[in-house]
Amino acid sequence: MAGLCVLLAACGVAEAVDRPTAAPEVDPEAVLQDEAGARGLDHIRFLSADSLEGRLIGSEGNRKARDYIADVYRSLALSMYEGTYLDPFEFQADDGTRAGSNVVGYVEGTEQPDRFIVVTAHFDHLGMRDGEIYNGADDNASGTAGLLMLAEHFSANPTHHSLIFAAVDGEEGGLRGARHFVSDPPVRVTDIMLNVNLDMISHNDSVLYVAGTYHTESLKPVLDAVGAESAITLRQGHDSPDLPRGDDWTMSSDHGPFHAAGVPFVYFGVEDHPDYHRASDTFETINQRFFLDAVETVKQAILRFDAQYY
Repeated sequence: MAGLCVLLAACGVAEAVDRPTAAPEVDPEAVLQDEAGARGLDHIRFLSADSLEGRLIGSEGNRKARDYIADVYRSLALSMYEGTYLDPFEFQADDGTRAGSNVVGYVEGTEQPDRFIVVTAHFDHLGMRDGEIYNGADDNASGTAGLLMLAEHFSANPTHHSLIFAAVDGEEGGLRGARHFVSDPPVRVTDIMLNVNLDMISHNDSVLYVAGTYHTESLKPVLDAVGAESAITLRQGHDSPDLPRGDDWTMSSDHGPFHAAGVPFVYFGVEDHPDYHRASDTFETINQRFFLDAVETVKQAILRFDAQYY
């Protein structure tokens, strides 16, 4: 046994065993980002759960999603308009009058609180069809989760201008919530500098599209700079009237009513994929890393837009 100990010491094993192991350095910012990312993924998981039955506007599952978003706003102490986060509206459908509700909160700006960037994402989806649940994980639990992550970050780190977070209802039935927001806004439309819309930001391996620079060329240098530093490819396009039908996204999501009202917009999203508007659009089919990188990219864009307008 003594001979074995001598041999181990000679090989340096005893020294390695006896030397205390240094604790790895911990980056507090990285820990916070990991925790925020986990919460973001939990948002998608909840919003796309079977129990919400596809979040069709007017359904019980839709109301559960609405209340969940309001609860997150409340936990972040977002400011309210008129004492509530809920902004209900009605519209005429083929089967009569139907109702929905946006969920709206804001973070007051530190320098120019009367100028606004509005962040939107629709939380409704298609509901159930032929007994199947259309969970809508990418479309658009992902955009809603991204909005909630951005609200969490900016509630603790306010920008120069005020940020309004509007989780809008009824996108799938004709941009109903966005149209209501623009027609009956909590602030003057002329005080809205920019709409940042998130719709389908989790179902790709590497490419996130951003539309809007065709209509507002001054946005392009900002997005060029953001794209140069992004972990994913940020590709500008899908916003020209010269494109084939369906490839121009100018009016295809909740940024459309803002554009029609003269408000510049940037729309972040992926192209259609095999799970788009299918029952297979579930939490299991999203790309979690891509989603987190996409949200970080949008966050950096908001910071740069805020600085540019300031």
